Amino acid sequence: MKYTLLVTVMLLSVMVTVGQKLKPEEIIAKHIEAIGGAENLNEARTRAAAGTAHFRSKLPARETDGRAVIASDPNNMMFFLQLNSQEYPNEKIGYFDGKTSLPFVTAGARSPLGAFIADHDAILSNGLFLGAITGQWTLSDLQKNRAVFTGAGGKRINGRKTLGIEYAPRGSSIQEFSVKLYFDAETFHHLGTEYRRQLHSTQDRFGQLGRQAGVKLTLTETFGDHKKVDSLTLPHSYTAHYLTDSNSGVYEFTWKVNVEEYRLKAEFVDNFFKF
Repeated sequence: MKYTLLVTVMLLSVMVTVGQKLKPEEIIAKHIEAIGGAENLNEARTRAAAGTAHFRSKLPARETDGRAVIASDPNNMMFFLQLNSQEYPNEKIGYFDGKTSLPFVTAGARSPLGAFIADHDAILSNGLFLGAITGQWTLSDLQKNRAVFTGAGGKRINGRKTLGIEYAPRGSSIQEFSVKLYFDAETFHHLGTEYRRQLHSTQDRFGQLGRQAGVKLTLTETFGDHKKVDSLTLPHSYTAHYLTDSNSGVYEFTWKVNVEEYRLKAEFVDNFFKF
């Protein structure tokens, strides 16, 4: 019994050491294989996902359910939530033929998620948003996105040990904006993306939530429940958690999507990708 335990501990130590020594490009290569391989990914870049949606916020305290649709092809990405709320009836985030589309939720106002992406639209143009759920996923076409990767420390996500990669988005001129990708240390599935930004006094813009001087902005995407869908293995649970931390208080917002159905190689009608 003691011998078996010792062998197990030694094997786990070797696995951790190997994982720590992997270069970013090696982690990415293993991640692509974990999804289904480059060829299968390229063949299924047109896809759609549908499921349930849930939104929750603190300060003010709100909670509502709804439906979600996520659609993509090689040139477009659509994220649409239909929510059972008069104050927050829907969320629309799109990237259509190289242009960001973020309609107002109510007259003249975007949601906190839409406002954050509007200020950091490299999240869309680089194919980071929603990870492997969409055919725009940045790691499936590295030549197109031309990002710079460096090694970063991992952390535990939902109890799983991860390997981290620092991502420098193409086309992002905003300083002090960092992006980290996290991958399961065993399966190499993408488990999370973390976007961080800190604003200083020179960037103070009066009257906008989460953008006062000295505020810390963090958007964290978490992925789980990876299942086989035809030739690919894709996440079926998605959470976006947005937090603003400043002297005026801490504000938290959470969006969750549980994918009930994927359709790979989906066919969309003309002019489908627009709001």
